[in-house]
Formats: sequence, C-alpha cells, structure tokens
Amino acid sequence: MILLLACLLTAKSSLDVLSSPGDDPMAAMLAKLRQTAAKSVVAIEIERESDPDGITGSGAVAQHRDYYNRPKGPTSGVIYEADGYILTSRFNVSGGIRKNGLKVTLWDGRQVPGELLGTDEQRDIALVRIAEKDLPVLPRADYARLHQGTLVALLGRSPDPGHPTVNAGILSAMSRMTRTAVQTDAEMNYGNAGGALVTLKGELIGVACNIKPDTVWGQSGGVGFACKAAEIDALLPRLKKGERIEAPKQPFLGIRAGEGNPDIEGIQVVDVMKDSPAEKAGIKKEDVLVEMAGVKITDSESLKEALEPHQIGEEVVLKVMRKAKEGWQEKTFKLKLEGRAEP
Repeated sequence: MILLLACLLTAKSSLDVLSSPGDDPMAAMLAKLRQTAAKSVVAIEIERESDPDGITGSGAVAQHRDYYNRPKGPTSGVIYEADGYILTSRFNVSGGIRKNGLKVTLWDGRQVPGELLGTDEQRDIALVRIAEKDLPVLPRADYARLHQGTLVALLGRSPDPGHPTVNAGILSAMSRMTRTAVQTDAEMNYGNAGGALVTLKGELIGVACNIKPDTVWGQSGGVGFACKAAEIDALLPRLKKGERIEAPKQPFLGIRAGEGNPDIEGIQVVDVMKDSPAEKAGIKKEDVLVEMAGVKITDSESLKEALEPHQIGEEVVLKVMRKAKEGWQEKTFKLKLEGRAEP
C-alpha cells in the first residue's frame, strides 16, 4: 500500500504518459482499468445552437477566451444500464442542442445518435438514451467499504474517443454538495467530466460532475466531485420520464468565508455583502462563525449542510466569536434568511 500511494503521489496524470507499466503496480492496475472498465465509458459530442456556459468576460479573460471557453470536442458519459441509458454531467449537455446534434461513441468505435432525456441541475447529472442493447455496465462499489483516502481512478473518453483516459487519485471527502457527492483529487477537466469515478477494481462510485465554466482546460485545482450512484438510482425514474429538475432556490447569509482562524475553530468572515441578511443582523468582517441553528460550523461545507434544511424567510440563530481588546467574545445574532438576488 505504501508503494502504491507513493506511485500515486508522484504520477497524478493520465495513464497516456505511462505507456509501459512495467513493474509499477499502480500503472498496471490503471492499465487494466483502461482495458476493462473503460468499455463502459463513452464519448459524447454535441452540436449546439447556443452555449450559455461559455465565458464572455472582459479584460484578461476576453483576451484569452479560447483558453477559458469550453472546448468544442467530445466529453464523457457512463453506461448506467445495459439497454442504452447513459449518465453524464448536465454541464456537458447544456445549451441549445441542434436536431440530431447529440452523438455517442462507444468503446468499439461505433457512433450512434443519442437523445437527451432528463436532467438534474442541483446534482449536475443528465440522462441520455441510445438505441442499443447488452451494453457493458460497471458493478457498483460498496460504499460501506469506501473511506477518505481510498485509491480511485477517473475514466474519460476525450479528446480522442478511441483512447480512454485514466486519472488516478484518492477520495478526499465522502460527503460533499449537500451529501450528494464524493470529492476526489483525481484530475478533472472538461473532457472527463461526466465520466466514471471507480475503485481500482473497476467498481462505479459515481459520475464526475460539477465542473465549472471557468475551469481551465487540462488543469485541476485538486478538487473534483462525483455524484453518488445511490443518488442517481433514486432519481433515475424521473430522469427516464424526461424531467428537468431545477435546483431549489437556496437561502443565503450574505458572507464570504475564509479558511478559518488559527485561534478559533470555525470559519472566518472575510466579507459581508451589502444589504444582505448577515449585514442586517450585525455580522462583521473578521467575525468567526462557530454555530448556526445549533449546528457546529467547522468549514464552508458544514455551513452549507447547516443551511440545507432551512427555508427562505426562516429565522435562524448564529453564534460568532468577535475579537475584542480583552480577547475573543461570543456573540449571538438572529438572522432572517433571504433568497440570493438574481444577477
């Protein structure tokens, strides 16, 4: 295991650069995934009439728009059921798709037309159907056996559909995106978003999702997400019916949080939005938020999870630590949650 982890930490790129696995056990396992599990990963090509997720910024971004914009090449998807149901990221299929503008390339090189069925905005997943049968499906991972630090691989089929990509990493968190996704440091980009996050035995953990439109092609910040297969199972009947499930409007506090404070466990407020619920309640910059509605706050994710069960218009109690001359003082505020203003 120590040898495997060392290999992982020193070679965090695609298997394409490891053309000769040799005696490297990690490379050998990834090569096997490329030959077996990758058959359940497809390439998806979209001809769009419009692309709402393209970057249209100004300044330096505008000068390098081709560098930041979503590439026009294929993205990835996962065969989820043998009779032609394929999961991918909603981001991959967003925008106005031309008639007959969705094509799926299978592991054997066949390209077949696809139909977009349902989507889920919050979980960033979409269901595509192709008229094929007896397709290879990945076995499901046993979540009870997964843990933080489990070695994983992210499988994709871009930029060349004929040659799958395999990126190694670990599970860095088991519960993200309000408990609907796992987090991984396996390199994620436009090409392998929608691909399969698997164990080293080729068992499906989830579908790579939540790629952002300003993510640089080929570059990863070390944080990627995969929607859990169990979440997808629960939604599959609705997706098959063609439902377009919108993300519920979320209440917000109106703060921008930092990484925390070395003296106090919690998250430090680095900015308070003007006319926001936080400003109205009396929250100030440099306060450290330690509790909301009785839930201990340790990081940004715990704050998101504390907010999740509450509704717009509801009143919640926040506890913060505020720096004073004689040290830190605990202060309590009542805050009425509001919906985020539309841009």
